[in-house]
Amino acid sequence: MMLQEFKNAIIESEPQEWTYDDEIGLYVFKGNISITIETVRNDEGNDSFYEGWVENYSDSNAYRKIFNLRYNGTIIEQFYTVAVDGYRMYIPYPRRPDMTISEEQYRIALILNQINTGYNMDDYLSMGNISVRPEATVNN
Repeated sequence: MMLQEFKNAIIESEPQEWTYDDEIGLYVFKGNISITIETVRNDEGNDSFYEGWVENYSDSNAYRKIFNLRYNGTIIEQFYTVAVDGYRMYIPYPRRPDMTISEEQYRIALILNQINTGYNMDDYLSMGNISVRPEATVNN
């Protein structure tokens, strides 16, 4: 599998095509069980995070939260988010100064936030004054 095929499989999938096991912190893509997203749960990489936009949430404490995108157990890429509002939502790091995230970041975050039932990611992006920027997809 080529790198872009791996990325496309993730970003073109829908959140309901993934299962999540909270016991081990693992998302598994039902369409190809070789593709997983692992929650980094140790203290490393889950530090306090502060930028002004996190004050827009009812709980202004925020934490860096890392996820490992894996293929056959090998880490292909790390995906960085901010756990906001008491871990109710994982928001990808917005690009400064325009406060945007890419469509790719948005699609991956939808998968990660499927466990946060009752909360809408678009609402959380809006509260943080974050928008999704349209970008052309590169296919190899």
